[in-house]
Amino acid sequence: MASAALHSTNGDGSKFRRPRFADIPASIDIPVSAGDDDEDDETAVVEVDPDALPDDPTELCTLLENESSPRRFWMHIALAYAKHNKIDTAIEIMTKGLQTRASSSDRAEKLPMLNCLTWLFLQKSREAGKSANAADGNGYVPPDSKTKEAYLQLATQTLNESGRLDPSSPSNYLARGIYSIFKASATTTSERNHHFDQALRVFDDAIRTSPRGNMLALMGKAHVLYGRKRYDKSLEAYQEVLRYRPDMDPDPRIGIGMCYWSLGYKDDAKMAWERALEIDPNSKVAHMLMAVYFLHVCSQMSQYDPEWMNNYRQVMEHTQKAYKIDNNFPIACTTIASHFFSRKEYAQCEKLARRALEYTDVPAVASDGWYMLARKAHAEGEYVQALSCYRKSDQSRQGGWLPAKIGAGQVQILMKDIPSAKLTFEAIVNENPKSVEAKTILGTLYAHEVLSNIPRSGFVASKEDVTELHKKAIFYLEGVRNIWKDKRTNLAYEAVLLTLARLYEHDQSEKAVQCLQAVHQIYIEAKETDEDSMVPIQLLNNMATLYWHQEKYDKARELYQEALTALPTYQEKDSSLDADALATTLTFNLGRCEEAAGNLDVAAQHYNQLLSKHEDYVDANMRLAYIALRSGSSEGPKMIQKLMQTDSNNLEVRAMYGWFLSKQKRKGPINIAEDQEQRHYKHSLQNHDKHDRFSLTAMGNLYLHSAREMRRDTEADKEKRRKTYEKAVEFFDKCLQLDPKNAYAAQGVAIAMIEDKKDLRGAVPILTKVRETLANDGHAVVNLGHCLAGLEQWGRSIEMYETALNRHNQGRDPTILSCLGRVWYAKGKKESKGEPEKAFSSLKSSLEYAKKASEIVKDNPVYMFNVAFVQSELVTQILQLNETQRSVAGMEAAAKELDEAVQTFKTVAAHKQPPYPPKDIEARANMGRTTRNKLERAIATQKEYEERNAAKLAEARKRREEDLRKRQAEEEERNRRDAEKKARVAEERRKINEQAREYAERKAMEEREREEREEGFKESRRRKRTDKEGGARSGRSKKKKDFIDSDEDASEGEDAKRRGTRRSRSAAASGEDAEPKRPFKKRKKLTRGNRQADTGNFKSAEMVNSSDDDDDGDFGASSAPQADASSPAATGEKKRRKRAAVSDDEDEDEEMADDLFGDEDEEPKVQDVDMKDRAGTPDDG
Repeated sequence: MASAALHSTNGDGSKFRRPRFADIPASIDIPVSAGDDDEDDETAVVEVDPDALPDDPTELCTLLENESSPRRFWMHIALAYAKHNKIDTAIEIMTKGLQTRASSSDRAEKLPMLNCLTWLFLQKSREAGKSANAADGNGYVPPDSKTKEAYLQLATQTLNESGRLDPSSPSNYLARGIYSIFKASATTTSERNHHFDQALRVFDDAIRTSPRGNMLALMGKAHVLYGRKRYDKSLEAYQEVLRYRPDMDPDPRIGIGMCYWSLGYKDDAKMAWERALEIDPNSKVAHMLMAVYFLHVCSQMSQYDPEWMNNYRQVMEHTQKAYKIDNNFPIACTTIASHFFSRKEYAQCEKLARRALEYTDVPAVASDGWYMLARKAHAEGEYVQALSCYRKSDQSRQGGWLPAKIGAGQVQILMKDIPSAKLTFEAIVNENPKSVEAKTILGTLYAHEVLSNIPRSGFVASKEDVTELHKKAIFYLEGVRNIWKDKRTNLAYEAVLLTLARLYEHDQSEKAVQCLQAVHQIYIEAKETDEDSMVPIQLLNNMATLYWHQEKYDKARELYQEALTALPTYQEKDSSLDADALATTLTFNLGRCEEAAGNLDVAAQHYNQLLSKHEDYVDANMRLAYIALRSGSSEGPKMIQKLMQTDSNNLEVRAMYGWFLSKQKRKGPINIAEDQEQRHYKHSLQNHDKHDRFSLTAMGNLYLHSAREMRRDTEADKEKRRKTYEKAVEFFDKCLQLDPKNAYAAQGVAIAMIEDKKDLRGAVPILTKVRETLANDGHAVVNLGHCLAGLEQWGRSIEMYETALNRHNQGRDPTILSCLGRVWYAKGKKESKGEPEKAFSSLKSSLEYAKKASEIVKDNPVYMFNVAFVQSELVTQILQLNETQRSVAGMEAAAKELDEAVQTFKTVAAHKQPPYPPKDIEARANMGRTTRNKLERAIATQKEYEERNAAKLAEARKRREEDLRKRQAEEEERNRRDAEKKARVAEERRKINEQAREYAERKAMEEREREEREEGFKESRRRKRTDKEGGARSGRSKKKKDFIDSDEDASEGEDAKRRGTRRSRSAAASGEDAEPKRPFKKRKKLTRGNRQADTGNFKSAEMVNSSDDDDDGDFGASSAPQADASSPAATGEKKRRKRAAVSDDEDEDEEMADDLFGDEDEEPKVQDVDMKDRAGTPDDG
């Protein structure tokens, strides 16, 4: 901003600055009346030294009263006491002085004293405390001290009394304005605005009525504008005061600096305050404002910056200077209190904060005082008091104060009042959307509540099950990340990112990894500046685990190995670190990663390495047993049996043993009461944990499997089967009561609904949620596909099966391939009634999937039968198509498929374990032979149809080709005609252009010839005039000729150049570049008669002829004989007369232009008219 405006009026302030109380004389000489002994001494005075006044003013007041001294002596003495900060004494003197004039009606005496007393009361109100008997900075309590409000009331009374004496007094106006400002500092917002409005009206009136401007009123107006936050207008007012009164006290530079500060120009504000200190080094306000500036600089840099301490030292130096000048200065007290708080000197902090509250009349400073008391109580654990002080600090400042609000919320958290803390921080975030601290705390509160309700293992939250708290936590913490990104600041606290990673861990692992990578980057950057900094082992482990679950095994392996490599270095730096526990966890996780990657041997090595150090590490033994069981090793059952003997109380071991029992082959239907797996789970529930969710789910699955294999021939069988399903649902329901988000139990309930009650539609929503929850389990997708197929939603069912096949089984699961073949077959049979062509396509897709399944499991009679069955159905379907929908090639291919089907049926019927009775399969083979005969006849019929159709197509193709050739020939002929037409047009244009060019050249040549003839004619006439000698001539023609010649002689030499210039101008203006230069004609002679007015520089032939006729009439009295009109000479002269008329009109226009554009200073010249252009004379011969 324009800081130059500040410097332009700063220069003379220190030279001419008037100190306060400058009107007090160096010696106050009080006149006294002469005594009886000294009657002649009428000049007796009592000399009073203003700098050596007595403590008790009674004697001086008595003297002034006895001598009836004028008011100036009372005021000088009172102001002398005020100069030495004895305002109470000054008030006492002014009060006694007014009492001596109580009966006087002289307004000139009383009004200044009342105004002075008003200002003294206002000054005392500024210095007084808010409570009676308030101690100052030295602990002294003045006797009979009054409060701020009491002094304001006294000022009000005095002000009202002076207003009654003279309401229009300028001093009274100013006092009322300042009084309104005082009142505005200690009221609510609405009352504050009211008092500011009153003060502004008062100051505006004072400025308007003052002829030269009232600088004090202008200062007051600037103060009010600043209080109304109109900083630009306030700045203009302060600068105007500085311009006219650079020695003004109070210093306008302080106000200018405050305006710059509020407008964002911090450095300009500093310059203004520095200048104020140069002028008045004892300005406590300027010192404190400089302290505020350096405090702001400190807040913009890191505490580790070398310049931070230098700036903070400046803060304390300026604050101490202000405090020494006035130890009751509130803003200095709060600043020093903050310093004592940082040094944990809470007693001094509280003392200074309470003093600031006692003496301040500025709401913002009072807010700072309450805030320091709140922080002190907060640090000492007095949470109730801290909460009260924080709220008072927030209420004291207009619009509230963000640090106080955050402090109140923090105290509520420490008081375990979490709901109130949430409401507090939500209100803060709504009012301050960019508050990083409030968003961080609020997001952490929600995250803590979410994470405390989510199990740390065995659970993955679905997107629809994410609670509102979960969403809020992510929203606020992500908002913090966005603010950091916008400001390009270093992520100083990784707690937010780690919390976000935990929130994303279950359902958005990619984002969780991104958060952990950001934390990892923080440590990498810190390591560049601090060699001792290292990435935490726990962070590397968590990142690797997330990569492992994302099936990014290479990255996971790399991080696990990095953590294991860095572990010895960590142990050297921190002897208290439990390195063995960390190494055990990292090694086991690395083994699990290798196991998931399919490197079973490497995984077994890691597990054995752990067991060599910790033989009783159950998890490692379990993983080795599982690897042995999956690989089919004979050691697997032994290892799991050994685990059951050593750790039978471990529920994880019991769960794994139950899984082992479920994989054992069973013969015939399950007898649930005698099943070993059922007994195992029942024992776990009865003797170990009745709420074991794995055992409950497994029991439900057992009953579900048993019910599925039960007979359903009689009603009793059906009832028994229904009760078994109900038993299974009971176990699933119990598990869901313990864990409402257990997807496996929910899937069991859905399967029971489908198999028992055929409630496919009710099961779809459950299976959909199960599928979203068990994102890595292909069985959930297959079950949903089964359900959709039962609802005949073929498209969605096929999508589910293909998802399960490609994502979870690498496209080689024969069961899922068979399911796809069955769905396509069912879809084709459904379409065969209305859309046989689509049905044929669907059956081809079914056959394709059936063949893929049979190729994976070779020689399996079930899959072989499926292929043969679809092949036979495909032939049946192709027979149903009409002749236009099938082809011979397709039917012959179907015949081959049918032959393969017949052969396959024979093979399957001869198998040891055929899927159906061999007779039924042989019957299908015989049916295939019969169908083969039908297919042969259909093929023969199709061939005849295609031959006939081929002939028709050939004929149609031939006609089409002929039609195309005809159209092409017509198109070529049309293009040829268009090309010829374009060529003719182009040739005609060329000829026209050539003629136009020749015509232009001919016209140019004619113009040049005409110019040459006229130049020669003009030259001959000039020679003739020169050669002729004067003589007597008879007749009118001779006199006129003499007159014209004399004019020509007078003007020819003088105006030759001018005439040539005007002719060229006329030619240029009219656009006639080839116009010959002709002599000027006498305009007066040429315009006689009834000539028509010019309509332009170019004349038509008719207008020229008319003008010629008029001119001939004018000169008809000439004695010269006329030439024959039919003669060539007459014709030539007539043409020349036409050209002369045209030229004259052009010259007239040109002269008018000359008069308009600069020829006013020249005398107009009369142009000669050549009479020979009109008619011949005897001199012509």
